[in-house]
Amino acid sequence: MTARWAVPEKLLVRQFFLQNTGLFLVVLMLSFGFLSSVEHIALATYALHDPAFLAIYVLIWAIYAVYALRFSLQLFQTNDLLQFFRLVPPMKRILMLYLLHLQLLTPVIFYAGFMLWVGSKQQTTLANGLVILVVGLLSLLPLPFVERALRNPNPEQFTGNLGAWLRQRLSTPYGLFFIRYLFRDQPATLFLSKTGSCLVMIGVLALYPTDDYDIRLLSLGMLLSAVFHAGIVFEFYQFEATQLLLLRNLPLSLTRRLLNYIGIVALIISPEAVLLLYNHPGDVSIPDVTGVWAFGLSLLLLQYVTLLSRHHDRDRFMGRLFWPIIGYFLLIMYHLPAWGLSIAGLAVAAILFFRTYYRSFWETEK
Repeated sequence: MTARWAVPEKLLVRQFFLQNTGLFLVVLMLSFGFLSSVEHIALATYALHDPAFLAIYVLIWAIYAVYALRFSLQLFQTNDLLQFFRLVPPMKRILMLYLLHLQLLTPVIFYAGFMLWVGSKQQTTLANGLVILVVGLLSLLPLPFVERALRNPNPEQFTGNLGAWLRQRLSTPYGLFFIRYLFRDQPATLFLSKTGSCLVMIGVLALYPTDDYDIRLLSLGMLLSAVFHAGIVFEFYQFEATQLLLLRNLPLSLTRRLLNYIGIVALIISPEAVLLLYNHPGDVSIPDVTGVWAFGLSLLLLQYVTLLSRHHDRDRFMGRLFWPIIGYFLLIMYHLPAWGLSIAGLAVAAILFFRTYYRSFWETEK
């Protein structure tokens, strides 16, 4: 293997899967923990015969492809080594870029292959052709964007005159500072995280009428939703540490600060609360649904205070989510109630916050 191929593969493909190991493991646990092979085949069969249901699969694949593309663009725009791709001859460069991004689509390709296997037995020729076409288009999607990123490294963001006019005339309360930052500077992170999280909750809620599930399924769905929010939590930590340094010098008690953080995290996870309250299963009570949402709130707050207790860069932070996810998965499967997990999580988060808030600091990456 030549260095021309090994270096970008290590920087792009391996880093992408390492950063998202926790997410992939939770998806696998949910997929094979609650659904048998017969049910997987039944879902694929239904999708191949129902265009609307197949469109949901295509939407999920497209969201994953955009998420992978965003990761790739960030690296190609900011990594000096990857900028040397511009020196590779055009045809060879396009081929290498295609093969690299094809590896990022491995989960989609595997599941599409499974659907084609089911479709060959069901003789759904049209649906099979559509699956092949969609995967082919998704594999070609990154090429023009990455080529553009190579020609325009380190782009400057333009917010526009309207945004400047509104900022001059409207004041933003502290609780909305980070939300405004997400919409202005991190729209892709916000869109992908919230879309993935909400789709998980919608899918979990849609499973309830198909079988006799208990509240553990909702708790597992919220666990996966919290994994989707890990990128937003890290952005929150970085935003506070790099752009609001004055905040720690303000005369606020630790209790007031903690309540402020709880309010911001609750605002971030509020769309999931709306989905749960308006679409909860009939045999699950409102207090239980509220407990599931509070469980998600405690998970996000725990992620944040973990960063306060010990600084990690983004890659290490994502990797360290693996064992907590496994632990929570086992606790849920052993019937620990959502309210109990949420209260325990909030208590641990409060203790860590009081002990580490003033001792935490942001370390500049070398």
